[in-house]
Amino acid sequence: MSMSKLGDILCRPRICAADWLVIQARDLAAFAQETTNPTLLVFSCLEARNAIEQLWSELLIVIYGGSVDRKFFEKCRRRRDGFLAAIKEAAPRYRQLSRFTAICLQLDSQAPCDGIAWDLDRLKRLWHSLSSYCHAQAHPAATLNCQEWFSRGLALVHEVFAYFEQEMSRGATAVLPPENMTPEARMIWEEFADGRITDDQARIRLRLVQPLQCE
Repeated sequence: MSMSKLGDILCRPRICAADWLVIQARDLAAFAQETTNPTLLVFSCLEARNAIEQLWSELLIVIYGGSVDRKFFEKCRRRRDGFLAAIKEAAPRYRQLSRFTAICLQLDSQAPCDGIAWDLDRLKRLWHSLSSYCHAQAHPAATLNCQEWFSRGLALVHEVFAYFEQEMSRGATAVLPPENMTPEARMIWEEFADGRITDDQARIRLRLVQPLQCE
């Protein structure tokens, strides 16, 4: 890989999108591996962590809908652990909404794709592991001059990319925003979210009120 290729990677127009960031991380990791360059490894780990945080921000938009605005994201960025703390708070609602959306998709024979139910625990584990590469390396013996440290960083980036590729290639994020539901479907969602009805009860009721999304 030539230095001009590296320049092309670094000078790509930046986009606020998880898929763009994870591709950037992959390409920087490939260059780091080829040149055994710790600086490029750190850059690739940072972009992989950014990809996870961007994905979380995209999930938060869907989970909270209209209540998410610029002030919400500024608050996330200022708070300790930023988007990690925000996604921890949103996790129970996300899991409920993912389950409810999966039921809706099962009833829709015209669904354009499978839904992705992101594994938040796995993403949080990867985020924490990548974070150790996003701060000062301190002593070179344990980091910059350590082959195990270098290999572990590459493996982390490869795992993040492989997970994103696996999920994104088979479908779209499996969350149906409540504001896009018909009034009847939204009423069923609210009962489901409150724990007043089970998955099977929701499925029976949703089958009776199709279509489930507003046109």
